[in-house]
Amino acid sequence: MRTRPTPAATRSERTFELIEAILLLLLILLAIVAVETQILRMAVVFLGIFSLLLSFLYLYYGAPDVAIAEAVMASGLVTLLYLTALKRYRVYNICFTNQMFREVDDRYIVEGTRRGQLLHEVEQFCISKELEPQIVFTPEDLETLMGTRKYDLIIRQEGDQLTIYGSQENYFVDELEMLLILRYQDLNTRFMRYAEDGSFVEES
Repeated sequence: MRTRPTPAATRSERTFELIEAILLLLLILLAIVAVETQILRMAVVFLGIFSLLLSFLYLYYGAPDVAIAEAVMASGLVTLLYLTALKRYRVYNICFTNQMFREVDDRYIVEGTRRGQLLHEVEQFCISKELEPQIVFTPEDLETLMGTRKYDLIIRQEGDQLTIYGSQENYFVDELEMLLILRYQDLNTRFMRYAEDGSFVEES
C-alpha cells in the first residue's frame, strides 16, 4: 500500500528542486558572462565562481568525490594557473583629467557623446592589442600626473580641447593617433609626446 507524502516531505522536495534550479541558472549566467566579458581577469574570476558552484551541484547530486576534485582542480589550481599566465597580459593605465572640475568620474563621460565614444574607442583599441585598459578619472593637474609616472596615456580636457599625452617610445600611441585622427576629425584633439625625463618632444 502506497503512502502519501507528508506536507513536510513535499516542502523539502520543492526546496531542493528550487535550489537545483537556482544553481543551474547561475551556472548558465556565469558561463555567458565569462565568455562575453572583454577583460580576461574578470573572465577568470567568473570561471572560478562557475567551478565552485559546479562543485556544490555535484555535492547536491550525491557525488562528494567529484565535488572535491572540481573544487580543488578547476576552481583552485586552474584559476591559479590562469592568473599566473595573465601576468604577461599587460595592464595599460589611462588617465582622464579635467582641472576645471573638483571631481571627475566615469559619469562625466556621457554615454553616446563624441568624447564618450572616443574613450570607448581607446578601450577597444587597447583590447585589440592584447592590453587591458584601466581608466582612472581625476581632477589632478598635468604636472602632478606626469610626476607620478604611473600612466601610459593621459587624456586632458581643457574646455573644448582634448590633449592626449603619450611616451615617444610607445608605438601604441602612434597607431592610436592615426586611428583617432581618421575617426574623430570633428573633435578638437591633439597629441603630445614626452621623453623619459618628462619633457615634451613633439606636438601634433
